Amino acid sequence: MKKMKKTGLICIFLALTIVLAACAIPGTGGTTTPPAQTGTDGNTPAPQKAEPKKISILAITFTGTPIAEDEPAVLALEELTGYDITLEFLLNSSYEDQLNARMAAQNLPALVAITGKTASVISNCRAGAFWDITDHYKNYPNLAKANPIVMNNISIDGRIYGIYRARPLGRNAISYRKDWLENVGLSEPKTMDELYNVLKAFTYNDPDRNGQDDTYGMTWCKYFGPLDQIAVAFGAPNKWGEGADGKLIPYFDTPEFMESMKYIRKLYEEGLINKDYAAMETSDWTKDFQNSKSGVHIDVSDQAWRFQKKFIDEQQMPGDIVWVMGMPEGPKGKRVLPTSGHAGFVAISKNGAPKESDMKDALNFLDLCNTKECQNILNWGVEGIHYDLNEKGEATRRSFTQDPMEGFNQFMTNVVDGLLIQEALQPVQKRHLEVQAENIQYCIGNPAEPLTSDTYAKVGSQLDQMINDARNQFVAGQLDEAGFKAVVANWYAQGGQAICDEYTAAYKAAKN
Repeated sequence: MKKMKKTGLICIFLALTIVLAACAIPGTGGTTTPPAQTGTDGNTPAPQKAEPKKISILAITFTGTPIAEDEPAVLALEELTGYDITLEFLLNSSYEDQLNARMAAQNLPALVAITGKTASVISNCRAGAFWDITDHYKNYPNLAKANPIVMNNISIDGRIYGIYRARPLGRNAISYRKDWLENVGLSEPKTMDELYNVLKAFTYNDPDRNGQDDTYGMTWCKYFGPLDQIAVAFGAPNKWGEGADGKLIPYFDTPEFMESMKYIRKLYEEGLINKDYAAMETSDWTKDFQNSKSGVHIDVSDQAWRFQKKFIDEQQMPGDIVWVMGMPEGPKGKRVLPTSGHAGFVAISKNGAPKESDMKDALNFLDLCNTKECQNILNWGVEGIHYDLNEKGEATRRSFTQDPMEGFNQFMTNVVDGLLIQEALQPVQKRHLEVQAENIQYCIGNPAEPLTSDTYAKVGSQLDQMINDARNQFVAGQLDEAGFKAVVANWYAQGGQAICDEYTAAYKAAKN
């Protein structure tokens, strides 16, 4: 294990280490503590510190400058868990492609952040590349508290291959420039038509009052999240919908989806969104909003505070210029695209954990990461270094030019709720939590979330790309409605119909 380099850290960690003393030695069926070693003279000497277990982890970086292994937060987690941690990160914009290559090469560490049930992930799980932990994870006291519905959502063929990375269901929302809205004389939009009016005003009515034509409404990137949120708001299914005959229908083969596409195309044609969105990497997605070039951002509710904080820290702009709201009402009322309760899962690779005892060590590490102390290290870091507590015990993050903990929480599972230190909340942060709570009653579920399809496992990624390309071409005016429907017909012919049939059969079986 790496040695502490700062004397002050030892004091910080000591209390936490004592709390978790009973968790110091990884076991095989839950957190265990070693027996006392009695000497030949009958006395019991002070227990010797065990040699740490090793754990290797592959996770996601959004900036390309992730947390270093000698960063105090990593050292703190090592102290708390008793594991020697090796971290490796891949850039989010190419994570899936790089992960596919690593899976094909059988070159994975013990723990791997999986972003979703892609065709390659499904096929690798079925082929035995990852441990089936269905009959194991409940042996660990914290992992046993995982939400069974969310665990079912990440299952493959009814089996569990990882621990989900928990996310609030009602997290999706819209961040916007509150000061711009006031400058153009509009109110927070309540309908999709009013949202269009805001985007148009942010593009053509000089919302920043600098006398120049240098702003536009909203930034998108190659990630389809904003478009998916708009589609659901217009009444389209969340990925899959149930038809009148009980069969599952893909979202892109519905009239409501086409109406959302026409709305999106109008935004594109009128210059209310960036014309280069289909080529923009996710790592560049927030830059125009942060640089006051665009004024609306459809993503997650907590992004509003990240924007606000950067305006305060980097540009010395006053507070509350960024605000957050839920998705406006569409033609069928208020509808919200939820998360699945997860952002993928953390799987245990047989490359990095070849023996059953290695798998149990990895589960034990994840179990320890779900204690109160470890969750707070992963989320907040070390008190006095990364954050401070006020007299109420509320936390405030310290400001850094570059986030020293970037990517650290991407293998954080948080299956146990209510353990994190509460934040000293600013108004926009309080509002984002209110939006999350308000969203719940409007969330539209995906009936195919826990289901699998053999055909999708084989050709799903190619078929997804077919629809994604057609979607971009329609928005850009390169395809008309008939052309898009022709692509959908080809999707059915190339394997889509088999996917529908397999999902429908699994759906009906699950209902019975």
